[in-house]
Amino acid sequence: MKTIKYNTLGVVGNPLRQSLSPTLHNYWLNQNKLNYNYCKFELRSINEIDVVIKKLNLKGLNVTIPYKKEIIKHLHGLDKTAESLQAVNTIKNSNGKLKGYNTDVHGFLSGLNNLGELNKERPVIVLGAGGACEAVIYSLVKRGLNHIFLMNRTIEKAKHLKKKYKQVKVKEWLEKDIIQSAGLIVNCTSLGMVGYPSLPLNLGKVGKDTKIYDIVYNPLETKLIKEAKKYKLKYVTGLPMFLGQAQKSFEIWFGITPKINEYITSKIKGKIKNQ
Repeated sequence: MKTIKYNTLGVVGNPLRQSLSPTLHNYWLNQNKLNYNYCKFELRSINEIDVVIKKLNLKGLNVTIPYKKEIIKHLHGLDKTAESLQAVNTIKNSNGKLKGYNTDVHGFLSGLNNLGELNKERPVIVLGAGGACEAVIYSLVKRGLNHIFLMNRTIEKAKHLKKKYKQVKVKEWLEKDIIQSAGLIVNCTSLGMVGYPSLPLNLGKVGKDTKIYDIVYNPLETKLIKEAKKYKLKYVTGLPMFLGQAQKSFEIWFGITPKINEYITSKIKGKIKNQ
């Protein structure tokens, strides 16, 4: 079968109905006058990825749930971050050689930077131990935050990460005394996401300088973010992480850092509200 050459990029995962990546990347492609189109590839099986990349000769892909780990066996190499995390969310196709990257760390740090200086003496509470959690822990350690308490509803999952990162201690789910002493609380769970229950966390007794980071970006304001606003705590939503990881992917593909301006930020927020 003859290879068809298209100027195409895309996102692979399942489900992709609510993916905002095409809106974001097609805007950047247009702004930078690049003759490419960014599409969704909702695959039932990751085995189809060879057909998608090779036959369509895609320049690159983003990878999302549930394929971030399974995709690795189809690649020719990984960057340092993806190798460490054993998770890929970006692929670059260079003349048929497929290299995997993880830009979730860059995205998380983009959001973390919005919180300003962090007190490294006070503990960081990380809630959740799912797919995004290890990128968060990796990022925190990279920033020199070495006093990390991990809390997950299923404690065995948390223990697996503790074995890999010496900076991590596992504690009971929502253990009050520790949460009250936190300098930073990061929600990596699906709690608060559209279609899921809210995170049952009251922030009334945390310190006034405690900072809150909820990596959920749909809805724009989770119950946790509303709690942070109620008690006048500094906070960041998951939107800067989403935008930051996408920006880094674009840079990997084209060597161009696209602008995260008010127009595209407002457009993404509007799409989230209307979903």
